This record gives sequence, C-alpha cells and structure tokens, in this order.
Amino acid sequence: MAEQLHPEETVTSVLFLRHGHTLQTEAGRLYSDPKALLSEQGRTQIEALAELLEQEGYEKILSSTALRVQASAEIIAKKLKQEIILLPGLDEQSVGQWEGRSYLEIKKSDPELYKAWCADPIRNSAPDGESIEDLYLRVVKDLKKMLLDYKGQKLIFVTHAGVIRSAIIEALGMPIDNFWRLNIPTASASKIDYSHNFACLHFMANRARLS
Repeated sequence: MAEQLHPEETVTSVLFLRHGHTLQTEAGRLYSDPKALLSEQGRTQIEALAELLEQEGYEKILSSTALRVQASAEIIAKKLKQEIILLPGLDEQSVGQWEGRSYLEIKKSDPELYKAWCADPIRNSAPDGESIEDLYLRVVKDLKKMLLDYKGQKLIFVTHAGVIRSAIIEALGMPIDNFWRLNIPTASASKIDYSHNFACLHFMANRARLS
C-alpha cells in the first residue's frame, strides 16, 4: 500500500469565537451596534476562553470592528501575545431601523412589517437592514477571500453569532433556512477546518474545549 490514496491538501484551521456577553444580549434586543460594550460577565467569559487558548498554537487573531468584539479579541491577544487584525467582513448583520429594539416592541409598533418578516425571516429584512440571506452571501464571499489570504494557517476569528451561523451553514452545505436552528451563545467556540475540496466542522458552540 505504498501508493497514496489521496493527495495531501493544505488545511486552514479556523476557530470562530463569539464575543462575550453584553447587556443588550441579556435584554433580548436586536443590535448590530458597533459601540455596544462587553459586560463584566462577558469579560470574565472571554478571560476563561483565553486561558484555554494559550497552548493551542493559533497564528493570527482576526476581529470584527465592533467594540464588544474588539474588546474580546484584545483579551485573547494579550494572553497569546499577538496583534489583532480588524476585518469588516466579520461584522454582524445590520438590523437597520430595528436597531436596539426587542421583537415585542417591533410587533407592537410595526405589526405589518413584523408579520411580513415572520413570514420569511431568512429573506426579508428590517427597514434599511440586511436579510439573513444578505448576511450569508456577504460572509461566504468574504470568508473565501480570508481563507486565500491566510491559507494553511491556524486562525482565530472573533466575531458574531450571525457570522458563525453563516460559516457553519456554508461549510456543511445546509439550506440557509436552517439558520435559526443553530444556537451560538456568547463566548462559545466553533472550529472548522478548510481545504481546497471540503470543510470539516469539528465542534460547534462549545465552551468546554477548544481543540
């Protein structure tokens, strides 16, 4: 059996980390607000993640531009003694005019818009916002570029739930309608390995292990 069955492929390993807890998350509000800050609970969550990451050999830390994500990335970067690369391609879905509002508030004040959104929450969007489909297409496009730019490296992407859901759906070839069936809690990790021919999901939404 000296003949090689399959040619070796370069693997790019990506650990997707969702930012830590925020007060907006706790209040159940829709927000893409880049100025929303980490809570003390969120900071504690990320510090615990950083402890687990110290020996894993990740080479670069890429972060969304939102302050809560940058703050999460900075905690990890300090522990790993690395710099942060900011990438708008890792930013969360824009919720437009629904920024900072709860679903109940929207239902009461904009019942027709809310009804239309509920009929197809994947392809319909908030006024002046992105739909889930828009987000997914943006993430897939930007992810392909990032994987080329950092081919063969072990990367940490500190980002948002919507971005991570989109990446997992693309990696598994799932229909986009499964988007809301994936739960990505704050300060959780999901790992995907990418090669030229396939993507392999190792774990999703994990808080207990990072390798």
